[in-house]
This record gives sequence, structure tokens and C-alpha cells, in this order.
Amino acid sequence: MTATPRSKRSPADRARRMEWRKPPPDLVERFNAALPVHPDAKPRKMFGFPACFVNGNFFVGLHNENTLVRLPGELKNRFPELEQAPPFDPMGTGKGLKDWWLIPPAITGEPQRLAAFFAAAFVEVQALPPKKPKAKTSSKTERKP
Repeated sequence: MTATPRSKRSPADRARRMEWRKPPPDLVERFNAALPVHPDAKPRKMFGFPACFVNGNFFVGLHNENTLVRLPGELKNRFPELEQAPPFDPMGTGKGLKDWWLIPPAITGEPQRLAAFFAAAFVEVQALPPKKPKAKTSSKTERKP
């Protein structure tokens, strides 16, 4: 089956693909309980969904009913449980985001296994170079005289 070119998708099709729902409360609870307790682990929301960052780098989060992880470069290969994991594709384009993976339900459904996975991913992402904060821009632009 071939993908419909973006220009030929109906507005209803695009809206359906982009539908974002709050994650189930039990998933949010498991997610928060599984996060590493470490001063470098910084839980916060990203696009309204729970997420966690380390040294400015996103490493785990939720989207709709999914738990996702970002493992740049070859880091994914260090996690055999992600061998068959599909890429995170929130827009439904069929391409997915580079280095973003859906964590299989076999892991997300078991709190201890999820915590162990998060801890291992945290260690790997923590070793990456810190992400430099973006320069703050002024909302006021200078007027030329």
C-alpha cells in the first residue's frame, strides 16, 4: 500500500492523523513512578505531555497512549527490547522522527521493567554532551530611527 501524497490528503484525514489525546491516568502514574530519582532528571511537559530531560536532552515521554524514548545515533542498538520498536510518528506521515521510538507495551505495562528501562536509557542519554540552551530573543524589535 502506498502513502497518499500530502497534497491529496483531505482535511479530515490530516486532522485524524494529528489527533492528540491525554494519556490514560494509569499510564501517567506508571510513567512518573518509573522516572529516575536523580538531580539531572528534569521532569516537565512537552507539547502538554509528561516528559523527562537530562542535561537538556529529551529522553522519555508520553504521547497519547504511547511511551516513547529518544536514543540518538547508535544508542538504540544497546537496547535489544527496542529491536522491533516502531518509530514515533505523531503526524502519521509514515516516516517517524529520527531517533525517537515507541517503547513496547510489554515494557510499559510492567512498572518494574519500565523503571529499569528508564534507568538504563537515562544513563546512556546522560553521557551525551549537554544540550546548549537556545539564546533568548527579545520580543521587542529595535526600531531604526
